[in-house]
Amino acid sequence: MTNPDGKVSHDTAVLILQENGVSLTGSAGATVDRQSPMTAGKVDNGQILFHLDAAGGVDFTLHLDGGHLRGTATMQSPNGPMHAEIDVRPAPGLIPHAQLVQEIEDADREEFAAFDACDEAGYAKFLSKDLEFYHDHTGEQGYEANLKALRDRCAEGIKLRRELVDGSLIVNAAPGYGAIEAGAHRFYSKQPDGTEHLDATAEFTMVWSKESGSWKLTRVISYDHH
Repeated sequence: MTNPDGKVSHDTAVLILQENGVSLTGSAGATVDRQSPMTAGKVDNGQILFHLDAAGGVDFTLHLDGGHLRGTATMQSPNGPMHAEIDVRPAPGLIPHAQLVQEIEDADREEFAAFDACDEAGYAKFLSKDLEFYHDHTGEQGYEANLKALRDRCAEGIKLRRELVDGSLIVNAAPGYGAIEAGAHRFYSKQPDGTEHLDATAEFTMVWSKESGSWKLTRVISYDHH
């Protein structure tokens, strides 16, 4: 970065961008703790243009060059304009957002299909051994407690089914873990006559990590059951 006094400094920034058509959302900052949200952004003729609400405001112009985002940024300071040359390298193992969403949706669907089918082995493969699961009615549980809950319900002969509430699902990257998934779901139980009974509707937030190439749940909050 070239400062108003002509001196050049170097810094490492965190940049998070999400593209939706021609619109961008995201944040950037020198550290994760000091990120500023993006207030406007767009993709125009292969260039990425956006503005951050940092001190004085920062305007970015970036373009994709191979695997890198390269470009410039300008920021107004009390002593005059500051200019930066940017070379953003993707974080190791970063998964494109569309691919991440699809992988998490697939893992979520397979996990609950195994749960509904009382397939304990199939269900267990989606649970991390250090799982932390919080349910607002039954409290904190872990890996073994979740498997026991499945065994107990299946031993009672209760047929279960979960469905996502349409339009509720949100998936984003979770640095240090892998992905965070949030939404709402409904739980049904099947009656002896074949009809289904709605047991509960609940909100959830789930953190997924990739272990040995497979997605596993490592943190879960299930709340607002009614």
